[in-house]
Amino acid sequence: MTMILDSHYTIGQFHLFCQDYVCHGWEPYPYVILADGCSAEPDSDVGARLLVLNARRLLPRFIAAATDEAGRRACHWRLGRRIVRRAARQARELGVANALDATLLIAWCDGATVYVHLYGDGCLAVRRADGGVVVIQVEYAENTPYYLSYLLDRERLALYRVATGNPLAAQSVGYIDETGTTTRLERFDAPLVFSFSLDAFPTVAVATDGLQSFVSASTSERLSVRDVAREMLEFDRSQDRFVQRRLHDLLLEYSKQLVFNLDDLGIGIFTRTE
Repeated sequence: MTMILDSHYTIGQFHLFCQDYVCHGWEPYPYVILADGCSAEPDSDVGARLLVLNARRLLPRFIAAATDEAGRRACHWRLGRRIVRRAARQARELGVANALDATLLIAWCDGATVYVHLYGDGCLAVRRADGGVVVIQVEYAENTPYYLSYLLDRERLALYRVATGNPLAAQSVGYIDETGTTTRLERFDAPLVFSFSLDAFPTVAVATDGLQSFVSASTSERLSVRDVAREMLEFDRSQDRFVQRRLHDLLLEYSKQLVFNLDDLGIGIFTRTE
């Protein structure tokens, strides 16, 4: 089996600067890591970068320790705490101690399966072997993602529980395919851990919630996130930087239709080539 991957990120239509950040690489396994800074917090673009870069640093040790699904679930929050604590020390040194309100998504592939850990909201889009596209959309009550930064402050965590209304059902995981949408509600801190066999799902995309922010200027209607994902996955595997090129082309195509992404968008894609 041969696999390729790429990632890219872009600014939202109404943003002054981009608060998403994405990186990908091949060691010790192919990986994509992305973060989405909270637009209400100053310097969250810096925080997003610190989380991504620390996740990249800590990922090899996590992969070695978590060898099965039970292990990955058990280590999920341990990894998150290590990432945010390291990032917090660096943020204090930089004088941006409150910059870490950002979602984080970590994905890697062992050659046969793509594993994904989410800390906060985001989107996953997969193409099945039969060509169908499925989107997994993670959202939170009151549009308040559970950031890793809450692990650093008990008072903020207590306020977060109150803000969600019902913390036992504050996390929403929606599965969207050609038959419609099914949704399950989970406790706000239930581990968000997924895995996708490349035999069953030859293409796996991970993205920030900007994937669901496309709006038509002429009708003010929001585009279906599954429709956007399906368009995004129509890339040319033979191209270098295929995600960057496809995202650029898609944004150009949409702009001609007066459709724009209101939020920043970061995306990375693993795809099997044979």
